[in-house]
Amino acid sequence: MLDAIRGRAQYPCNGGFLIIADMSDNQPLPHECTVMFADLVGSTQLYERVGDSSAFRMVDRCLKEMQRSVEQKQGRVVKHTGDGLMVVFSTPNHAADAALTLHTLLKELSHPAGQRLAVRIGFHHGPVIESGSDVFGETVNFAARLVELASPGRAITTGETRNKLSGDWQGSLSALQPRVLRGASRPFELYELQCESVGEITILQVGQFKDDEDHELHLFLGDQKLVLNAGRPIVRLGREPSCELRVGDSRASRRHGEIELRGDKFVLVDRSSNGTFVWIDGEREFLLSREEAVLRGQGHIALGGSCIGNPFAISFICF
Repeated sequence: MLDAIRGRAQYPCNGGFLIIADMSDNQPLPHECTVMFADLVGSTQLYERVGDSSAFRMVDRCLKEMQRSVEQKQGRVVKHTGDGLMVVFSTPNHAADAALTLHTLLKELSHPAGQRLAVRIGFHHGPVIESGSDVFGETVNFAARLVELASPGRAITTGETRNKLSGDWQGSLSALQPRVLRGASRPFELYELQCESVGEITILQVGQFKDDEDHELHLFLGDQKLVLNAGRPIVRLGREPSCELRVGDSRASRRHGEIELRGDKFVLVDRSSNGTFVWIDGEREFLLSREEAVLRGQGHIALGGSCIGNPFAISFICF
């Protein structure tokens, strides 16, 4: 839709409009492509284990090899995103091929003292708007949300993208539970790409995720109580008022993380600055830092500090 009076172009984006100012008539209109985000996992812990210099060299080497690999698969690296890449492809087939290549690459790269990094990937096909060498729009936003959901060594895409893949690639996808992506107003069908690595194959059977209303997670914090189940499969944790379970600890991030039901498992995802501490009864407390873990039994969760003696610790019980 063109705003001829103000000389601007408007395109739908996240329920509103993405406005590019001072567009001339000869500037390119939106076109379709596949946007991929590939993020390294474990780099924070790597710096702690081997030191800044060694960790930087390892991460830098991984990113350079990743860039070389996606370019060989006809991808264009748009930008580096911290410890990751944003890449565009002309087709979803090229993106899926690159995803498998990246997972295999990270498995094969040799590093000192047996240290390893993994990669998680999200890709989505749709319209984008180019400005210089960068791309913008809902397709980019959704691809960024998908990589947040992906586990290390996995790649996630949408049902819309799956429908544009060739038959062989479609057969390599396994269905996940539909969910509403952050910033979207509708649920997306999600699929996970089977990732084959050297010497092993991760086998994901279609239908392995089943709705079972008997699975419940009970959360307690002060006078707050929340129950996660098939009817309420996700809860956000943090200081922000929009979080379903709000924690008043100043060490907690505003949007600290979430717990979500994936099939028959409750998965705690950390997206914070200070990390999330987990203490499962009968086990040692451990720290999640931009990572995720499956909750089981009963125990405690604390945002930004240890569970021990913490008045803001969240109690949980899995049923």
